[in-house]
Amino acid sequence: MRFKRKIKMKKLLILLCVLAPLLGFAQNEESLKEAELNRFKVMVAKDKAGLESVLHKDLVYFHSSGVQDSKETYIASILTGKSSYLSITPEEMQQRVYGKTGINTGIILIQQQAVDGTLAPLRLRFTDVFVYADKRWQMVSWQSTKLVPAQKP
Repeated sequence: MRFKRKIKMKKLLILLCVLAPLLGFAQNEESLKEAELNRFKVMVAKDKAGLESVLHKDLVYFHSSGVQDSKETYIASILTGKSSYLSITPEEMQQRVYGKTGINTGIILIQQQAVDGTLAPLRLRFTDVFVYADKRWQMVSWQSTKLVPAQKP
């Protein structure tokens, strides 16, 4: 009797190990937050491969100025320096996950370099949407609004 029970438990454990990746354990608030923070890092680093990975092919990116970008035009703006991020610091962030869709909201402080070389701080309230596809979170939409002008350091 004990022997049969041990066999059943082993089979159950093996089944759980096999199915765990398919059950979406990576689709939670913490992994969504990690994806967002990683996105900030690859933007600052101008990491093309990182940007390609974290931005969804259907990306619609609305800057706080109202300018709209696709995945291709947004990556190009970062790589050419048109969008130059020196740092991106979250002041507050909240994540919500609904199945394979994740929503981030919060406030970030961006240090940008203006065309004349001066620092241009920017404080934004944002909402973005990620989808869980190809075994990772990918940002599919971004919308931000400028807040009270940030003080220069």
